[in-house]
Amino acid sequence: MTEFKLTNGQAIELTKDGILIKGDYISLEGSITIVKNSKSASINQITDKGQLLSIVPIDDEETSKDKTIEDVTATLNDRVSRLEAKVTTLVRDIDSMLISERAKTDQKITDLYSQLANGK
Repeated sequence: MTEFKLTNGQAIELTKDGILIKGDYISLEGSITIVKNSKSASINQITDKGQLLSIVPIDDEETSKDKTIEDVTATLNDRVSRLEAKVTTLVRDIDSMLISERAKTDQKITDLYSQLANGK
């Protein structure tokens, strides 16, 4: 989809499938002719200042401007959820390692006390 602003300020959207008028009204001054195919549109505008011919390429790829706030929010929430899951897993793994190392240290201390108590 490609957005194009006419000389009268009216915005239109050009897609490979059609021409969409943006907004709640259309106000055409002078003469406007739009001829399009799936790749581009030729827009001829005749106003009191003269004739203006525009060739506009039609981009049907979604751009970042086309994404709604909901789409962006959903993407960010998904990324945050995945990051939280990774952090939770990492913290759990670190806790397990610390507990294991603490158990090993406690066992070494116990063994040392046993050896000292037995006179070895």
